[in-house]
Amino acid sequence: MTMRWSYALNQWNNGHDRFVLREEHARAFKTVAVGGFDAVEIPCGSGRWEPLGRKDWIEKFYGSVAGLKDALAQCGIAAVSSFLFNPAEPIFEEGAFGLSVLKPADHPRILATLVQYAALLPALGGDTLVVRALPNWAADTAVTPEAMATAAACWNAVGAMAAEHGVRVALNFDCVTMARSADDIALLLDQCDPATVGLSLDTADAAIMGIDPAAMVERFADRICHVQLKNALYRDTLDEYKLPFPEKFLLAGGGARKITRWYTELGDEDGIVDIAAVHAALVAHDYRGWVVVESDQSPVPATSTLLNAWFVQNRLTVRGVAA
Repeated sequence: MTMRWSYALNQWNNGHDRFVLREEHARAFKTVAVGGFDAVEIPCGSGRWEPLGRKDWIEKFYGSVAGLKDALAQCGIAAVSSFLFNPAEPIFEEGAFGLSVLKPADHPRILATLVQYAALLPALGGDTLVVRALPNWAADTAVTPEAMATAAACWNAVGAMAAEHGVRVALNFDCVTMARSADDIALLLDQCDPATVGLSLDTADAAIMGIDPAAMVERFADRICHVQLKNALYRDTLDEYKLPFPEKFLLAGGGARKITRWYTELGDEDGIVDIAAVHAALVAHDYRGWVVVESDQSPVPATSTLLNAWFVQNRLTVRGVAA
């Protein structure tokens, strides 16, 4: 088996009043399939924000999980490769308004929430549960062995639960996380069970933080089990990840430099990620997990999808995106 290719649906759902009709879902599925991808990644979350992000909402839209799988198949999509979960995001159906792996009291609720996704994934042809590993940076938190042991206890419990369903947990570190270096990431990863918990490498967010994603492949090749392959236009040279609510004021608001779009397509000549080098490193290490192509902040998701598909098919050394 070679590496497996998927496409992230998060760029299609760029507002709480979008992506709320089955026709919109089908349009996204078909566009992804036309690009040669036969799997998609879906964000978890409250049905108010993520209409495909919970089992009960999938059932409201499609009657059953099998109904969603059939609808995907009719559009040329064979599997949901992965679900993406952020403990800090509110889940109204569960009364959860910002859970943290750094708080032991929150661990049982995080575990209980993720049980449904571990059961869902095999039914949809997937096997990877991607979780935001740590909260945002904060002045009163630090990446210490003690704090990482607390976080690892949560993710090890989730990993053990998911393994019972044949699912692997992948820790994801975005550009506003409290972990700011490869050493920080290693401090948490080393305390997690390698049999059940691996690393999700986000190439664009690593570059925004100033970390070379190709070097990350070399260092963590034996732990990487999921890749979010995307490009970025800028590095956070002003350390604006320290802003309050950086998702709003830095990534959406552009920060002090008023950056309109941090992320871009794989082949953008202004991009700061050497996509080919990352891919070559994955090939050299015989990586066989999911590569989920992503284009956050796309003004036209369909265009970004097809541009990314062209790059994968014509600039990466694979025989089409499914190779």
